[in-house]
Amino acid sequence: MKKSNQFASPFSAWSGHRLFHVVAGTLIGAMVVTQASAMLPTPEQAVDSSMAIQTNANKSSNSSAQAVNSRITASLVSVDANGQEVLVPVDTNTRLQSGNVLEYQGYFTNTNADRVRKMTVTMSIPEQVELLKTVAPDFPYGSVDGNNFARMPLRTKVDNQLQDVALKYYKAVRWDLEGVGLNDTVAVKYRARVK
Repeated sequence: MKKSNQFASPFSAWSGHRLFHVVAGTLIGAMVVTQASAMLPTPEQAVDSSMAIQTNANKSSNSSAQAVNSRITASLVSVDANGQEVLVPVDTNTRLQSGNVLEYQGYFTNTNADRVRKMTVTMSIPEQVELLKTVAPDFPYGSVDGNNFARMPLRTKVDNQLQDVALKYYKAVRWDLEGVGLNDTVAVKYRARVK
């Protein structure tokens, strides 16, 4: 029985995958929230985008537009001839195999007229990979369903004993980023192994 290589082109299986979700809030009379999303992996040139989103402020407060310029990259983690780790950008010609390690990086720039007091960034984890311990910045939140988040490491009871949830069950990682000034860029990243 011949097994098809779903990783021959890294973009075919993930072309419709929603990798991250951004929620940014700023103080304009009251805390307001905006949302933006993008897809990955795609070649780096196609990932640069500027997203202006109307806020979901309640009717009594002033409505304003918030913009978050985002850029998402995926890189294959390799080792060069000197034994040094290198990141090779993933593109349409990249051939992935089981066991390859990928690093996903998200860059989010505040292009609002005001400072963003708190920005929450959530990056989902594609089904074809499993999360590794390398996550930055420190103190992220994790989720096994993509909706409910708790500080990592996630823990559960098994036979009345509290145990860490295996990283292979994680579906998303979230960070709360504080005080993002005008034109400031924040970066988040995680590594995952191809199943």
